[in-house]
Amino acid sequence: MKDIRLCDNGEFDRIIKLSEKYNLGIEVQTFTDPYLDNMDKVIEHHRDKLKLLNKGKSLHAPYWDLNLGSKIHGIRNETMNMINFAYDTAKKLGCSEIVFHNGYIPGSSYPPKWVERAEKFWREFFENKGDSITICLENQFELDADIIKAEIDAVNDKRLKVCLDIGHAHANSKISVEEWIIELGDRIGYYHLHNNHGSQYIKNHNNDEHLGLTNGNIDINNVLDLSEQYSPNAVWSLEPQNEYMEESIKWLKKNRRGNK
Repeated sequence: MKDIRLCDNGEFDRIIKLSEKYNLGIEVQTFTDPYLDNMDKVIEHHRDKLKLLNKGKSLHAPYWDLNLGSKIHGIRNETMNMINFAYDTAKKLGCSEIVFHNGYIPGSSYPPKWVERAEKFWREFFENKGDSITICLENQFELDADIIKAEIDAVNDKRLKVCLDIGHAHANSKISVEEWIIELGDRIGYYHLHNNHGSQYIKNHNNDEHLGLTNGNIDINNVLDLSEQYSPNAVWSLEPQNEYMEESIKWLKKNRRGNK
């Protein structure tokens, strides 16, 4: 049975009710902010509710201003602090995956050297870590799959996979979502599923619209078919804006995708 989860988009209490209603897992995004007030109480609240959810659980790590392949030691070290914070929080919450952004900006660094630094970063991070949590690298501004593919292959650790965000790939990259899937194959362990209209170059417009599955121009049926072909064991995590969440769940069920 397909492992399907709902991204809470920072509204944990609202979305976990949908997880319970439709018997689906959840991706907790509350802790993308590592400076929450009353952190211990917030973690306790989430832990208590997640104990009652007998489905898959994952955590989205902080991502603002981070870059794990940076040459600047302060940036690199703070990025390490944030992934360690996410790892500790995920253990407390019983999560099996952490979604984490590379922070790579195309053109800002020579890719082979960036990958070398990223490899060192991950080897340091995984030292003395167990194998109960998988880190899933999410694409954001990458123009193609090359740098993530090189990073995964260089580290060569089963605890490091790809989170393919199909909306980011469609809005920001120069290749199709389908090409991303074919190129990365079973390196993909996790998907963020939402839709948009691609690069539109409209003033004051965010191309990463996070619409419902059928509200943009990504061919969702084709993308999911390729997902099942090339990365059949990957988690599907729905990440539209919350106003589109329930209709996207219903679309998956109506079209006989995953859980019924």
